[in-house]
Amino acid sequence: MTALAVVLLALGAASTVLMPVWALLTWGARRERRRIARLPVSRCAEVTGAGERLCAVEGRSGPGPQGTLTAPLSGAPCAWYFSQVEERVSGDGPSTRLVWETGGTMAFEVRDASGSVLVDGRLVHPEHRSSRTGHSPPVRRAVQEEVGSAQDSAHLRGLIARGILNEKSFRRGWLSDSLGWSVQEYVLPIGEPLHVQGRPGVREGRPLLGPARRKHLVAGRTHAQLSADIEQDVRTGWGCLLIGSVAGPLLLVAGYLLLRV
Repeated sequence: MTALAVVLLALGAASTVLMPVWALLTWGARRERRRIARLPVSRCAEVTGAGERLCAVEGRSGPGPQGTLTAPLSGAPCAWYFSQVEERVSGDGPSTRLVWETGGTMAFEVRDASGSVLVDGRLVHPEHRSSRTGHSPPVRRAVQEEVGSAQDSAHLRGLIARGILNEKSFRRGWLSDSLGWSVQEYVLPIGEPLHVQGRPGVREGRPLLGPARRKHLVAGRTHAQLSADIEQDVRTGWGCLLIGSVAGPLLLVAGYLLLRV
């Protein structure tokens, strides 16, 4: 009986402690639901110049002013890419050291039946994405390697052969703090469905959607799908709050009564 009482008390305490977490998650989902509902989707042709308010469009991803791009590591044709090589190091300082990176900022376009709008590449950069949770752009990780030598990676050997990197950068001496290298590349394929929210601007004479104090959004789902997902999150949150508010106190009382027996 004592063991059962302890289990009931532990479950009751856990439910009570998790209540603020569920409340916070539910509040965040409700706020995101309001944001989505208040911002109707515009046609690309309706985005014509700079503005202060967020603008939302939907369509398919396509190449920007530079045309179809070729990712330097994977060789994949794409609308946008970001490639990076980092050295993993030991010690008390930073755990990685940048060796080389390219891409990540080039504009791509989103196109619907009415036309196209440019999108700032920073909106899908893996290190500078929106602070809004629960959404992610349809960016594909084309390369992900952890190697101890340049000879272990065909991608690093290719960069050295093209003269982009120096082979001496990958030599480790006796006192080296190097633990190896990380090679990664992200690409945005052409033709991916996109829902984009950004601040309207102009680049090279064309309308562009750019960052908006980290309130921008690029997702691979439609406005209706986003709304349905968020509505489900709100319902789940309310359900967890209801269960926790009832079950937590009941479990605590039951555990306490068993201890008194």
